[in-house]
Amino acid sequence: MKKYLLLILSLLCAVGAFAQDRGSFDAFAATLASKEVSFRYSFEVQGDVPMKGNGTASLCGASYRVSGNGMECWCDGVTRWSVDRSAKEAYIEAVDPTLVDYLSNPAALLGALESAFRIDSVAEAKRGGRALQALHLVPSVDGTGLDAVVLYLDSSTPVEVSIAVSDGPRTLFRLSDYSVKEKSDAAYSFDIASLGADFAVTDLR
Repeated sequence: MKKYLLLILSLLCAVGAFAQDRGSFDAFAATLASKEVSFRYSFEVQGDVPMKGNGTASLCGASYRVSGNGMECWCDGVTRWSVDRSAKEAYIEAVDPTLVDYLSNPAALLGALESAFRIDSVAEAKRGGRALQALHLVPSVDGTGLDAVVLYLDSSTPVEVSIAVSDGPRTLFRLSDYSVKEKSDAAYSFDIASLGADFAVTDLR
């Protein structure tokens, strides 16, 4: 599930590539380009074996922190740390923007989003009595692993993201407590030395 959330972070960060002259999308893109955002999320995998979960995330440019379902993920734009405290395992990976695995490498998607996806349509949708704008994105190149992505906005605030993967069920994310602040010096790197000696650390760099 981590890979889907990372994809959403990338979409939230880079949707400005599509958002020219589209009203609230412009305001949304401008916020992401210049601010730091945080939100809570819940997700539901809509398949034969339903799965649900929730967590929190913060995003600042290409850096992010994600926590949920027992997992933590930290990325400073160069290195990514994935920590499973219950299993006492941690993985360190280099973020390579030249890779094309858009599902698991948000830096790659961030750098190639404009060329890899296109807007299929912009429509109005109802959610909980609210009128939202739905931005429908489809891949414009092979190899994304996705069939479609729909980003729902309430004014310039994202509230829902629907992801349809090529070889799996649809996943629906709902966002809440979406907040915006000035960029800060908050750490997006992880101190691997802070983990106990009983953790198994795998460095894949």
